[in-house]
Amino acid sequence: MAMGAERGQGATMQVEMVSLDELVPGDDLYRRIDALVDWGFVRPAAASYYAEGVGRPSLDPVVLVKLMLAGALEGVGSMRELLRVCSLRVDLRRFLGYGLGERLPVHQTVSDAYSRRFLDGALFEALFARTVALCREHGLLEGTHLSVDGFHLEANAALQSLRASMHALAVAEPGSEGTPGACRELREGQPEAVEGSAGLAPADAPADVPVSRLRLAGPGDLPAGKRPLPLNERLRSRTDPDARLRRKPSERVHLVYRAQVAIDPKRRCVVACLAERADGFEGDGAAPLLDRARFHLPWLRSFAADAGYAAQRVWEDAQLRGLEAFLPPQPHMLPDPKRVPRTRTEELAGQARRRCSSPAGRQAARRRLSDAEGVIGEGKLRHGLSRARCRGLPLVEIQVTLGCAAINLKRLATHAAAPAGTAAENAKAAENAKAAANSPRPSTNTPSAAAADTPADREHEHKTPSTLIWTFTINLN
Repeated sequence: MAMGAERGQGATMQVEMVSLDELVPGDDLYRRIDALVDWGFVRPAAASYYAEGVGRPSLDPVVLVKLMLAGALEGVGSMRELLRVCSLRVDLRRFLGYGLGERLPVHQTVSDAYSRRFLDGALFEALFARTVALCREHGLLEGTHLSVDGFHLEANAALQSLRASMHALAVAEPGSEGTPGACRELREGQPEAVEGSAGLAPADAPADVPVSRLRLAGPGDLPAGKRPLPLNERLRSRTDPDARLRRKPSERVHLVYRAQVAIDPKRRCVVACLAERADGFEGDGAAPLLDRARFHLPWLRSFAADAGYAAQRVWEDAQLRGLEAFLPPQPHMLPDPKRVPRTRTEELAGQARRRCSSPAGRQAARRRLSDAEGVIGEGKLRHGLSRARCRGLPLVEIQVTLGCAAINLKRLATHAAAPAGTAAENAKAAENAKAAANSPRPSTNTPSAAAADTPADREHEHKTPSTLIWTFTINLN
């Protein structure tokens, strides 16, 4: 075989008139998403964030939402990197509605909208709800059973930012009974992590407690028989007070958030999601998660989760909602086989064990391993849900919502395919439209033509897209 001719860079210096839409393949992910989703709901949902006639015109909120959604689909955590990727890829430019030579928005504008303007997350909740509704319309949801599981996102904060949380201690007044230094109950709320020093009042100091009475609680301040406070109640991060410490024997200690998802088993679509602080009982998030799922799936009958959700209140909440809960109990919850259950917890644990041992319970456990944990792994590896991009619980909620919406849109683009024969019909319609455009138009003076030229026909003619694309090549020598 002979060596091919040398190919230089001359072709790259040509000036061509091309259509950006022509450069994007027909089976491109973003093209399919754009065809499935009607983005008209974004502007009414974002109208409350803007003032009419005040200030200079901002960017189209549809572009902002698409940019943030593209970051979740690509798994890009940096806004600067996302805009660089969008400027290089023609499919993303077409998805955003920008031409080849147009300048994309600057990262400060997008970051400000993400972290300030849309901070309440209502717009992204509407986007996620729209993806769930589309999944239901295209038959991607089975709707009677859900797999529930939780996972942790590493917080954007270092362990070096941890400081002792300052709390008010009870000091005996002169002439009053009580032991000086007795530990006072912690105030409700979430004190900000500060570095206390003599004469300086921390940010979380109560207004009615003098500064001289604020100090770190020592071992002697605990009443007799009291255990030390949990680590998350004694320490706070200065940079991200909402993050919580997580300790596991097989992992390092790090600051995390917790998120929970409910997965439909048919196509592994996310029906509900939430983000929360990683403290307290994980099962407390099951009730609000199931309420969100019931909003989209009112015919829901059962759900499955791991033993971390097992508790008396979770089983009772499921009974109140009319749901069958496949939650395996913890070993210490089970009653002694030689006697009858003595407490309500033992009674519910025995019922839960019998449900999980049934064929339906075993099937639900297998589906949970493949569905819920599979979607969580996909979100962490491909959609940036392994680490929090920003600090603070509201921004983590937005990140989790966008990640779950991106997963649903991927399912739609993959499984919500057009029926067989539609592509051929579209090609035939395009050929007919091209032939009609090339054929001479009948005179409007004839009665038949005048009768056919109705307002409805003119509107249909206006909406028919042109299929002719001209390409010019200019060689610069």
